[in-house]
Amino acid sequence: MQRKEIEEILAAAGTRPTRRLGQHFMMQPRVLDQIIAAAGLTSEDIVLEVGPGPGNLTSRLSPLVHAVLAVDLDAPLLAAASQYWEKLSNVRWITADVLAGKHCLNPLVINALHALKPMASAGAVKLVSNLPYNVASPLIVDILAAQCVAASEDSANGNVNFERLVFTVQWEVGQRMRAVPGTEHYGSLSVLISLMANVEVLANIPPGAFWPPPKVKSALVRIIPSAEKLRRIGNVKRLQCTVSNLFSHRRQNISNAIRHSFDATIAVQVLENLRTIGFNPSRRSEALSPDEFLQLSQCWPT
Repeated sequence: MQRKEIEEILAAAGTRPTRRLGQHFMMQPRVLDQIIAAAGLTSEDIVLEVGPGPGNLTSRLSPLVHAVLAVDLDAPLLAAASQYWEKLSNVRWITADVLAGKHCLNPLVINALHALKPMASAGAVKLVSNLPYNVASPLIVDILAAQCVAASEDSANGNVNFERLVFTVQWEVGQRMRAVPGTEHYGSLSVLISLMANVEVLANIPPGAFWPPPKVKSALVRIIPSAEKLRRIGNVKRLQCTVSNLFSHRRQNISNAIRHSFDATIAVQVLENLRTIGFNPSRRSEALSPDEFLQLSQCWPT
């Protein structure tokens, strides 16, 4: 799509790109081709696209897969895009927030994905998106956490299991997603993704690839959930709570961070359990490896 076509769709919607919704529309065909290639699409796949905007990526996805679920909060723009691309018969357009709340994917989206997947299909469900910047981190973690719950129960339990997640985000967020201990960007996002999936930053995308251009460069990221990793975790909510609380006191030693983060009774029991397994609580939280965060989360009293 050319900028003129995008402006036509925006004019039909009576809107303009808004910072509140993190709208920066991909204009560079080369980058769109990279996104498609990274997704490894087949004709049986179901794609979730979050933030389709005017549909420039949507129109490329549609001929390659069984169905696309395009989800956007911008109702006027979604309506205009769906009308412009009305010939794309395998695209379902939904006005919704993909997140229903903290740590919760919208059931409307989950149900729509289930409805689109043919019975006995060999195809996979994949997220392929130029993600709005403000939704990227929570969405990715929540998708992985939901799959972790399903893995621990050895049942889909109404969840959708994504084979891979391919998306664009701010460059710094991409660095945080793949950071390792001892590096500048290492934090809770790094730990949680590392424990549940394998992550790659595939490309550096300049601001000029988007319209309107963002103030920062972006990254093309591919995340592939790991069934083996997901099964190791057990209680993912406990893991998320542990990681979040300890990184909020990242420069304190673990002993103090636990005392500041948890109820006194729980903190005493956790520290006692750590001593039992020989875990050194004098280290700083930010120095722990992802596996050590997992081990620590499993020291909570049952």
